[in-house]
Amino acid sequence: MTPRTERLVRWFMFSVLVSLVPLAMTYFGLRLDRRPVHLEMLVGQGELLLISTTLGAAALGELFPGGRENALGKLLSAGMSLVGVLVCSFYFATIQSRATPDGRAVLTVSVWLFTGMLVASASCLFYANQEAT
Repeated sequence: MTPRTERLVRWFMFSVLVSLVPLAMTYFGLRLDRRPVHLEMLVGQGELLLISTTLGAAALGELFPGGRENALGKLLSAGMSLVGVLVCSFYFATIQSRATPDGRAVLTVSVWLFTGMLVASASCLFYANQEAT
């Protein structure tokens, strides 16, 4: 396994999967209570946005400071991560300020933003790993 692949696998296992553990525990708790579980119940209040924000911010920290090689790729991945962190943060704040947010809308937008943050974060790690090798 190359160092880059190893670092991406480590990031996925210990950053992405571990950050999803609270959602899994919520699921298990609801199941223990024999309550029906819907994805909206797990992330309908913006929980996935907090996870996305953390992943993006951590990936930015891995990328900078960095050298000048692959400057365009670094700028694009860092820009995507930064925009994603800001959008997720503002959207979470907006959801929390609503008396009754639409859980289905929160779910849909959260999943899209989470997916985008996974791509942006992995891109940051990809370029950060180029410097490390």
